[in-house]
Amino acid sequence: MSTGNVKALPSMGEATAANEEKEKNIQARIKSRLTKEIVIGVCGAVGCNLADVVEELKNQFGLCNYHVITIKLSTIIKEYFASHPLPSEHFGKDLNRLGVDERYRVLQDLGNSIRKRLGDDALATLAIHNLSISRQLQINASEEEDPPRTVYIIDQLKNPAEVELFRLVYKNIFYLVGVMSPQHSRIDQLKQEGMSSVAAQELIERDRNENLDHGQLLEKTVQKSDFFIRNHLTSIGNLSKPCGRFVGLVHGQNGITPTRDESGMYAAHSASLKSACLSRQVGAAITDSSGNILSVGWNDVPQAGGGLYSADNVNDQRCVNHGRKCYNDFHKSRLVESIVRILESSAKIDPNLAEEISKKILKETPAGALIEYSRAIHAEMEAILNIARKPSGSTTDGVMYTTTYPCHNCARHIIASGINRVVYIEPYEKSLAMALHSDAISIDLAAENKIIFETFEGVSPKRYTAFFAFNTKRKDDKGLAISIMNKEASHVSQEILDSYLDVEAKVFDLARTHNVPLPK
Repeated sequence: MSTGNVKALPSMGEATAANEEKEKNIQARIKSRLTKEIVIGVCGAVGCNLADVVEELKNQFGLCNYHVITIKLSTIIKEYFASHPLPSEHFGKDLNRLGVDERYRVLQDLGNSIRKRLGDDALATLAIHNLSISRQLQINASEEEDPPRTVYIIDQLKNPAEVELFRLVYKNIFYLVGVMSPQHSRIDQLKQEGMSSVAAQELIERDRNENLDHGQLLEKTVQKSDFFIRNHLTSIGNLSKPCGRFVGLVHGQNGITPTRDESGMYAAHSASLKSACLSRQVGAAITDSSGNILSVGWNDVPQAGGGLYSADNVNDQRCVNHGRKCYNDFHKSRLVESIVRILESSAKIDPNLAEEISKKILKETPAGALIEYSRAIHAEMEAILNIARKPSGSTTDGVMYTTTYPCHNCARHIIASGINRVVYIEPYEKSLAMALHSDAISIDLAAENKIIFETFEGVSPKRYTAFFAFNTKRKDDKGLAISIMNKEASHVSQEILDSYLDVEAKVFDLARTHNVPLPK
């Protein structure tokens, strides 16, 4: 394996004719150094039975002649505390002899403890350490210089910092697979494992988003996925199709094209990139029942005459230019200042304490979730209004794709518009949509006379072009379709074993053989 260090470059005129011939096809030499490895992280809510997904992925990659190695973070946690003292609240416990309820709770506590001691990406660091050792053992056994054809499955990631470290290290050969299941199905799954309904509900809520500095942030981790799988927990056979499709996409299988949901979400994501909002970029798209795009929208400031300000406006009055501040944050800060003055004058509280209390009110109560001071139209609203501005078109029976779960303000307008299905990726904790409109909204796919809000399934918009672009030949010289999937198929997102400095040095050496003078 390359260390990334550039070797000493030869002096001018040292290259021989043989070397010159050898160096001719520099691109072929570089491509010969493409890695044969793939690293897959899996993440999913507790109770979604990730073990079945991991097993199906192993089977599917095995069909492509990969050696599959699974690295479990729960095992890494146990191994870490085999040589380090347990936190006081768990001192003396045998981590291999825990009851069902206790096993989940203790492992979550210990994972948090490691993050607190070593950093939020600590478990990813330890997993990468194990992966590196596994690779070296394979190289030693095969007596080959380069790593063999291997898929490493990391089971499972729970914190966004863990995902970011894997992406930094493995770049394009790292894929995150997010698994989602209906909450009632997950509760049933946990009850089958021997857990009570109350304990299952508490565990699911903790797993979703711990309110701790170094806790699990499952929702924020899942939304970073490259591929989303919906596990209905009815039969393991239901996982064969999505897992097989994912493996096919990774290898550029001929004939796989986007689903309606993937096209709709990609349109929403593309629209989100037009937003200059200082808080977040959100996009939405509305399609008819056949999947045809009717409208898109993104969150930004409205302009007179209709529509939103954009890069094409000479007098661009979006917040980044108009006052250069987030007006929602500005007015919420003024709200805090008002609370401080009332506490000081009426309750005779020390000014410093009053300010601390006010900040806590803003951070830890729904007051901090206020969005009514924003100048921006929300993406979902703009998508609806965009149709209203047209001479024809209707939202009735349409489908809305939105990169983020709708806020309660948008939800009421979505209901009134006649849209019958909403698909989203990123959760939005501030939304009270379900609490305020449970009479009209449901997450139960079988619900009748309600708008279905459901999580997205398929290729993430961020991997859309990598998976669906025309990357390989689709037909042979006779015009016959080429079957790309075989036991030696290569993956579409490739990485070179050497650092770019090593590759650059090889190209530099080739240039020297052409007697190119050094720049003065």
